[in-house]
Amino acid sequence: MTATGRSAATESNPGEANSSDSTRGSGDGARPETGPDGTENDTEPGEDPADRRPGWIRARPLAATRASYAALYAVDGAMLPFFSVFLAFVHGLDTAQIGVVLAVSSAAAVIAPPVLTVTADRYGRAETLFVFVLAASAIALSVFAFVGGYWWVVFVYAAFSLAREPTRPLLDGIFFASQRHIRALAAVSYHQVRIWGTVGYMVPGVLLYFVLTDRHSLWVLPLVAAGLAILGVAVAAMLPTGPLAGAPGARIGNPAREESGEPEPPRETVTLAGVARAAGALLRVPSTAVFVVAMFWLQVAVTAYSTFYPLMATEVVGLSPRWLGLVTNLGVLVEIAYMAAFGWLVRRLGWRRLMVLGAATATVRVALLAAFPTIGVVVGTQVAHGMIIIVSMVAGRVILDRRAPDAIRHTTQGLYAMLVLGGGRIVGSAFGGLVASHDLSRVFWAAALAALVAMLGLAWSLRDERPVAADGSSL
Repeated sequence: MTATGRSAATESNPGEANSSDSTRGSGDGARPETGPDGTENDTEPGEDPADRRPGWIRARPLAATRASYAALYAVDGAMLPFFSVFLAFVHGLDTAQIGVVLAVSSAAAVIAPPVLTVTADRYGRAETLFVFVLAASAIALSVFAFVGGYWWVVFVYAAFSLAREPTRPLLDGIFFASQRHIRALAAVSYHQVRIWGTVGYMVPGVLLYFVLTDRHSLWVLPLVAAGLAILGVAVAAMLPTGPLAGAPGARIGNPAREESGEPEPPRETVTLAGVARAAGALLRVPSTAVFVVAMFWLQVAVTAYSTFYPLMATEVVGLSPRWLGLVTNLGVLVEIAYMAAFGWLVRRLGWRRLMVLGAATATVRVALLAAFPTIGVVVGTQVAHGMIIIVSMVAGRVILDRRAPDAIRHTTQGLYAMLVLGGGRIVGSAFGGLVASHDLSRVFWAAALAALVAMLGLAWSLRDERPVAADGSSL
């Protein structure tokens, strides 16, 4: 599949086969790069000589990547645990209107990520696009803090989501592609950087416990999130910026070949039509198509839970809104342990059993909330959060990346964001809002059914998934 997809998305350029590649490591004793004037460039072997950032930043690509994940997910931590109660208490929206707001904004995940990620694969400017959409999301959040009225809320939050939704697949694509060019990242698994997003998510919940005093104080949430988005822009400037897989004229790196001294393969140039063909070929594989559908239904269940859990905790159970961040952080704290153990879980269980177990855990969690809406269940079910997150937000992306051709590395993540995250959120929010207007517990029963369907689909689609080596090399 990889070879087929690559040939569909790229065109060889034999004339450049023997040209030097600024991202290729040259090992010990390599001659340094020289500029047009014959002077040596101040770069380490394997670095991009056009990268003029300070050396202490260029020398720490892993730290910069971790910080970017932390800053990116901190914005979510300032909004998501409180958002439905923010709409209910600050703007006076009912459950059906809340569902519409989130469904309309979720449509952004169908539109924006594939457009931006295809652009990143076609033109090789993923980092620039990432910084741009982060800045746009900060502006939209600042405006969101001062609008009033249902339709203004719908419009401005949709604009924010158009800027926000591409950020995650773009950052994931930057990391996956950078792994193939930067030795410091080559041996790092996705979960080892994604865990810093979990850490970043926790920080606002703790701070907001002291800031939020009553329901009226919830109005500050967009401003806090905007400030964190601005911080993310500054941190994103430190990301690795070498040519990435899929950039026009960029070699799709092979660290093993570089170490062995084998000759370079011809450079490959991405074409827009080729990207579309490779993406279509990827989704025409039956097991991949069923996998995407199963992840869609799992996202429906996760969205229904995350949207209406705050309302159940506050309106049914009677929890104060200021506690939402800390209660959510209990689940996120457990998530850190799951994230740290992700590699071990994959090696121990394999992809299929891990994914099925995660979907089963999601089924049990929402069924318990539907049947027993008490403070003990609201707090206690947070222990299941980590397992569900590593399956829905981490393992799903890694499995698709394992199946994707190099030339559509960003596009694959964009397709995941469009079909799974975007589509699942639209259905989970809109349908959930209508169901919740009659009985809040029915939302969680419906979510349990969706998660059960996902579990069955994952069991079938991953039945032929290759086992993971004991040394973890396939991660």
